[in-house]
Amino acid sequence: MVDRCFAVEKLVSNIDSEIARHFLKDKNFNFSKNMLEKKFADIDKKFENVLNKNKVKLENAQIKPIHDKFLFAQNGITGLIAPPGSGKTFTYLKMAAQQQELDEKNPFYELVVICSTSGQFDQTVNSFKDIIKKSKLVCIKDTELLDWIKKYQRRVLKYNAINEYINSKFKDPNEEMQRILEKKHFRNKQKEIEYISKKLQSYDWKTYPHRCLLS
Repeated sequence: MVDRCFAVEKLVSNIDSEIARHFLKDKNFNFSKNMLEKKFADIDKKFENVLNKNKVKLENAQIKPIHDKFLFAQNGITGLIAPPGSGKTFTYLKMAAQQQELDEKNPFYELVVICSTSGQFDQTVNSFKDIIKKSKLVCIKDTELLDWIKKYQRRVLKYNAINEYINSKFKDPNEEMQRILEKKHFRNKQKEIEYISKKLQSYDWKTYPHRCLLS
């Protein structure tokens, strides 16, 4: 158990401070420390209620985290690799629930990706998913995970390239944007703008690149 805890602890940082720093940057964010503690306590209570109501179904799921300090958050894709029953999914869902209490309109984690052998949500997710109202829950088969990550990273790269190009007033394409322009063979600037406008509309996120939890 000590070795397992040490290995996981190297991958994670405390969620309370990370999420608090994110929202405190917003001048309109006026939660006090006591209010944050109360909201997080409310989430703890909701999760405990679900645990109690589904005790029989979940008693063999081993969903509780290895250590109560393993609450973590990082920008971009955050992934945790740990043995079955170490509390990965449970912790992720709790994190998503905590942050949505702070800002319902702009979730800290817009996407929570659950990786499973079957490609279906397990009992843990099904038990708690109703609490997660703002973050989108997605299930990916483990055999398809690498392809999903590659596609996600490509979209981030392309999106950033387009944004930089727009900010340069369509005058200074970076290497990725230059590749796109050469591939498309646009005849004029109007065609470029039409393509860029259509491409940006295909991104369904409120903000991007967004934070993504990967379990």
